[in-house]
Amino acid sequence: MGLNKVDSASEQNILNMLMENSIIQTKDVTNINKTSTEIGKSRLETLYELNLSNEEQILKIFSHVYSLPVVDLEDYKIDESIKNIVDLRYIEDNAIVPFQVDKDKGVLKIAIADASKFGLMKNIKTMTNLEPEVFATSISNINHYINRLTGSNKKAPVSNAKIERIQKKEELIEVGMEVIDFGNKIIADAVQLGASDIHIESFKNSSTVRFRVDGILRVMEKYKNFLHDNYNAVVARFKIISKLDIAERRVPQDGACSFKSDTKEVDLRVSILPTKNNERIVMRILNKEAGDKQLSELGFAAKDLEKLIKAITSPQGMVLVTGPTGSGKTTTLYSVLKHINKPGMNILTAEDPVEYEMEGIGQVQIKESIGYTFEEALRSFLRQDPEVILVGEIRDKATVDIALKASLTGHLVFSTLHTNDAPSSITRLINMGTPNYLIAAALTLIMAQRLARRTCSECRAIDDNITPKLLNSIGFLPEQSSRAKIYKGKGCDACTHTGYKGRMGLYEILEIDREMKAGILSNLQQNELIALAKKNGFRSMQDMGQELLLSGDLSFAEYERVLQSN
Repeated sequence: MGLNKVDSASEQNILNMLMENSIIQTKDVTNINKTSTEIGKSRLETLYELNLSNEEQILKIFSHVYSLPVVDLEDYKIDESIKNIVDLRYIEDNAIVPFQVDKDKGVLKIAIADASKFGLMKNIKTMTNLEPEVFATSISNINHYINRLTGSNKKAPVSNAKIERIQKKEELIEVGMEVIDFGNKIIADAVQLGASDIHIESFKNSSTVRFRVDGILRVMEKYKNFLHDNYNAVVARFKIISKLDIAERRVPQDGACSFKSDTKEVDLRVSILPTKNNERIVMRILNKEAGDKQLSELGFAAKDLEKLIKAITSPQGMVLVTGPTGSGKTTTLYSVLKHINKPGMNILTAEDPVEYEMEGIGQVQIKESIGYTFEEALRSFLRQDPEVILVGEIRDKATVDIALKASLTGHLVFSTLHTNDAPSSITRLINMGTPNYLIAAALTLIMAQRLARRTCSECRAIDDNITPKLLNSIGFLPEQSSRAKIYKGKGCDACTHTGYKGRMGLYEILEIDREMKAGILSNLQQNELIALAKKNGFRSMQDMGQELLLSGDLSFAEYERVLQSN
């Protein structure tokens, strides 16, 4: 019958229509669902095999209920102009058939097989500037026509920094090739510069593109004029490649797409936010290479790395990674998983979103919109016989309670918190209502981190503005500050005249040893816990920052930007 193009929404619409017209009953649907699972076929295929209905009957009812003329697509030759009006990928994904266009009348004839496709007509109208004229046909008729349409139009793979699977000739909302190339250029340039985010914004009198490079937003002046003149078309372009509703401009939308150049492939998370001055776009670039780093590449001191490896190779316990958004927590956790991932380990992760796919690990996407939270994921994980559990983020008491209890029952648990430093994580857990004894029993290690821009090695020079008094103010001893030479980047071609090139991690690792557990049980205050930790060799991020100042890798300005709040 050719039912390969039927999605679940279409199936459900057809079954509902048959029930409303008394062709099948509720018990039949139950039987269809059960039999479908047993025989491994779709519900419509099962419907036909049970002789409960057929395509001819479905088409007849569908056309009658919705007063649609019936069309046999076999009577129509392929209209080549269709290929330049509606993207072939859009046709395939949605199982609709634009089969004839009358530009003089401004009409596009479209064949559909079920009522779920009516909602697409508004999009079609917006995309093509043509009025859809809807016809009814069978599913197999649609599938055959799509095969004819796509089979006669095989294109070479998209290259030269083009978005995959997007047809070169698409023209949606007057999105011409200039706009398509402009959008591709923005992404390609961002990837080349190593940006983590792309911001596209419209204001009353101007529009801007900004790249977040090494944690700092940079205005890209060269895009301004074209962007302002074609802003709506650019927004439409990014909506199209992210499979978002281009006609919806009232509510926020989230989507995703892939980008492939000759040398690199990345995924993008796309967020659209309506504002007073049009919609703004933020795209997070998920560099697949970032999820493939070894622990040894992250810049840990030897003793800190030893403590971390000891904690993550323990049979049970809880390891927390803390820091603000954009501090590299996800990269660190993926490196940890990569280090311990072995064939004999059952590792499950709950993430929002899943940023990097890892072979051999069960990764689950959190969907709070349907009630599938971190808490619910954790509960289900405990029935999956895991050795290791990663919870993307601890947001509430219920989640932390389950995570801590899991770590006490033979599981190794990793998670993240948003706190300023490692010791304050203990205070945060207590403030969330977690009993001291549970924290002391479960926690094995807390790591806090930041990302700082590395001073460019090509143009670094002594910063004459840094006085001993300034160094004393951040904790240097007078003897140190009088001899210290602090460097800054002057700016050169190698660092695009910023003075910085690349980023490095600033870490502090708090091992929850016997003395620290006793301190937690004794209700020691945060400053007392810090003093106890330092007595046992704890090195703060500020300590690491001072070492990097002396080595020339960290500028004083960057030290203040990253660590002054701590």
